[in-house]
Amino acid sequence: MKKISHALISVHDKRDVVEFATFLSKKGVTILSSGGTAKILERNKVKIVDVSRLTGFPELLGGQITTLHPLIFGSILGSRTDTAHIESLKTIGADPIDLVVVNFPPFQTMDIDEKANKKWEEALAQISVSDISIMRAAAKNFPDVVILTSPDQYKLAMEEMEKTDGRILLETRKKFALKAFESAISYDIEVHKYLAKQFNQEEQFHDIALLKYEKTYDLRYGENPHQKAAFYQEPGFEGASLSNAVQLWGKTLSYNNVVDMDAALRIVMEFDKTAAVVVKHANPIGVAVDRDATRAYLKARDVDPVSAFGSVVAFNDTVEKKTAKELTTTFIEAVVAPRFTDGALEEIKKGIRGKHMRVIQLTTGKRVKPTKEMDVRKVSGGLLIQESDHLLLPRGGHLKVLTKRKPTRKQLADMILAWKVCKYVRSNAIVLARDMQTIGTGTGQMSRIDSMKIAVEKAGAKTLGSVMASDAFIPFRDVIDEAARCGILAIIQPGGSMRDDEIIMAADEHNISMAITGMRHFKL
Repeated sequence: MKKISHALISVHDKRDVVEFATFLSKKGVTILSSGGTAKILERNKVKIVDVSRLTGFPELLGGQITTLHPLIFGSILGSRTDTAHIESLKTIGADPIDLVVVNFPPFQTMDIDEKANKKWEEALAQISVSDISIMRAAAKNFPDVVILTSPDQYKLAMEEMEKTDGRILLETRKKFALKAFESAISYDIEVHKYLAKQFNQEEQFHDIALLKYEKTYDLRYGENPHQKAAFYQEPGFEGASLSNAVQLWGKTLSYNNVVDMDAALRIVMEFDKTAAVVVKHANPIGVAVDRDATRAYLKARDVDPVSAFGSVVAFNDTVEKKTAKELTTTFIEAVVAPRFTDGALEEIKKGIRGKHMRVIQLTTGKRVKPTKEMDVRKVSGGLLIQESDHLLLPRGGHLKVLTKRKPTRKQLADMILAWKVCKYVRSNAIVLARDMQTIGTGTGQMSRIDSMKIAVEKAGAKTLGSVMASDAFIPFRDVIDEAARCGILAIIQPGGSMRDDEIIMAADEHNISMAITGMRHFKL
């Protein structure tokens, strides 16, 4: 591996660049630079060769194409083992560049007023051309050229050069090259995303799915301990999310912790009033709304206190000391909320069960629901991408009560709660509710009647006087007959079955009120 003798440095992020350039200079490396980077190095008495003096061309177009010159690109792309390349470089008098240090400003989005063309020029002027081209060229020729794209890489580069008499090992070059290509892809996606938005095409399903997620941290393990996993966040995502939350206490999160917390958070953010959600295996054990977080949590937990063992809990309001004390009476894997008071955190830390509890605090304001987004699901050999299920009712739609009996105001409130929760329960889904809390949930069954029986079994005696939500239409009257037998007084469902008339007639026979939403909420 050849010693590094010539380096090109052109950086937007100037952290530690003077120290690194000084190190290179002491190693006898000739440094090429231009623009602001050249100025800061010269001010700090680092000897450089200005790119303009080398190429014989001044900076043009505000410095956008200073390095876009055959002398520079030839020095980077030329193979050190290809005789023809070597002869070509000799012809133009080019010395091979062994190290390229380059980074550029992130693409800054801005609101564009179509009437103000100058703003279009400002936006387009941001798009890097020369620096990103230099970066790609260096990364392509990684066997002969080292490409550094972040100040965080300087330390490793210096350590290896010290150990190897001015060289960088091939394995390290490969890592640096991959990082450079990642940076280029990330940058291109940002530009595409921004322009698609301005062209009113961001919601279209493009021919290529350009997805950008940045690694936040490694997870303890995947679904099972033998599986590795990591959490990636979507840059710029707005709304209540684990991607913009901080962990205040507890062990490293596992894959299952994140899945459960995300499910709990999505549900709890459906409610404007104080609510608590207890989730296990991505399904809600209990959901409740009440005047304070403690009462809401106790109601949600007591729906099924046995299953609540090892669950995760989410709140849409501040967790105070009183609530925290109740949390520590049960083994809980994790709890997430917009805010924890100092007293609440101390209460959790001192509890016997609290030392095993992961505490996650949102960094967004409370009750901020995520904006409209796309759902992505991996299948063998591909992806499924769809609009998120962010509606409760069709746009402009409303509940239609087609039965003779109409729901009371109290029943209607319980029906809406059950309908909100039903959207997040695996299909076939049945949710029973009473007094602003769920009392039983049936999930993931192949037949709707089986899901209903599970929900009723969970609810027990509380079924009497409750309401029921079904995520999809009720296909047969047996569900209505079973509801009547168990004392259910009101049902909310999408409608749309071939037997809707029969279903409504059955409800009338049993004096059950039924509301039709006109929208189903399957969740697979």
